[in-house]
Amino acid sequence: MEETKDYQHLRSPQKTESLPTHQTVELKFSVPWGHIAGRAWGDPCGQPVLCVHGILDNAGSFDGLIPLLPSIFYCVCVDLPGHGYSSHFPQGLPLDFMDYVLALVRVLNQLQWESCCYIGHSLGGHLGLYLCSLWPEKVRKLVLLDTIGPMYVNAGMYLSHNNMMMEEVLTIEKKFSKEKSPSYSYKEALDRVTINRYSEITEEVAKILLRRSLMKNDDGTFRFITDQRLKSGLRPLLNERQQQLILNGAKCPILAVLSSLPRMIGTIDDVMTDFELFNSKQNFQRIDVEGSHDLYMNYPERVTPYIGKFLINQRCAL
Repeated sequence: MEETKDYQHLRSPQKTESLPTHQTVELKFSVPWGHIAGRAWGDPCGQPVLCVHGILDNAGSFDGLIPLLPSIFYCVCVDLPGHGYSSHFPQGLPLDFMDYVLALVRVLNQLQWESCCYIGHSLGGHLGLYLCSLWPEKVRKLVLLDTIGPMYVNAGMYLSHNNMMMEEVLTIEKKFSKEKSPSYSYKEALDRVTINRYSEITEEVAKILLRRSLMKNDDGTFRFITDQRLKSGLRPLLNERQQQLILNGAKCPILAVLSSLPRMIGTIDDVMTDFELFNSKQNFQRIDVEGSHDLYMNYPERVTPYIGKFLINQRCAL
């Protein structure tokens, strides 16, 4: 683990511009295909918390939330592979959900954390569920930010779903080869992030995400460095029974902070099936908060009181 001093394009301030009183350090973890980047907040001697963003986002998505948590925590926010400053998985292969789970285990091993608390948004929450089910000793508490699922694949749809995913990978590879990577002005890039997104985010949040999502070209334009294969989606191809085994395997205390607006994926039946499994657990708490899928970025003050109480205590006052 080391500071990312070697990046030519990487701004590595010791303090964030918008939050000057909170110290941050850029980190880099070695992995077989390159490195995983991250940002650490707080005292390394504090209680460890791993923070994992949603698909097509990056570690910057926690910039508003972390400073509002109690100072007793040491938070490491990672860029998942293919996001932010992290290396992409090897080209020519479809992305695999379990490779992302294993990437997080590699990070925890290099941090030498025996166990930690975990905060995950959307995809990051899905990965956290699998992590605490497969490596229960590594996760003490799990916070899910607008995360339900990931949704299972019905047996009758398995072949067609696989075919669709593979075809999407081939289409994306052809469209986004290195020679043909589209370039944008900063304003155009900002518009793409704010307008083309499922869930509305503020311009301030969009600018934070762009800091770790853009590479500047020699001509002054910008290109996105996010792995375009992610646009085909990322989910484990499990049936309902297998999904239930994963959810049942999560033994640690879980806090689910859900937005008031509809879920991004899945049907209401899928969501209720997952809630039935969760609600049967004595260690599960659910909080509904007004806002959209990205409410923790737009309005972090709405969720941090619950998260802080939950991480410090076994249960938070709802």
